[in-house]
Amino acid sequence: MDVTRLAAVGALCTLTALAGCGDRNGGSGGGPGGSPSPTGEESSPHGEIYVFNTYGNEQGFRDQRPEVLVASEFTTFSDLTWSSWGETPAVGAGTVSGTWCLPGCLDDPFPVTVELDTPKEFGGDDYYTTYAVTDGSDLPPDMRERMEGADEGRLMVPPTD
Repeated sequence: MDVTRLAAVGALCTLTALAGCGDRNGGSGGGPGGSPSPTGEESSPHGEIYVFNTYGNEQGFRDQRPEVLVASEFTTFSDLTWSSWGETPAVGAGTVSGTWCLPGCLDDPFPVTVELDTPKEFGGDDYYTTYAVTDGSDLPPDMRERMEGADEGRLMVPPTD
């Protein structure tokens, strides 16, 4: 195996391990699994809005204002600070990395502003189901295209029965 391929495999393993590290975000439960595409009912603008997060818990849990958000099996946002939540869209600033940018972004993720939107109801709770990185972010066009191609801006959502 050549050095470049070995480095890419090592970086992917490290990113996967980081996504499975301890829950620093105070998650509050949630069911097992997670689907990459929203399948719930359209939500009305009432009550709390959550995001389904698998950071530190592969079963996933409902979360609000996470510092680290595993958006999908391909994309992770880190070091997030939220300027708005519970509205559409929720707006946060932090960094993004994922399998679509390995190995280069593992040690040097891209600074971005992310918007979470399209709340839908799952099991009586409203969850954001989509994300978008704003145009003012430091994400090069080729990396934006790779990120969007990886998961089409869909957030993981709770499993449906």
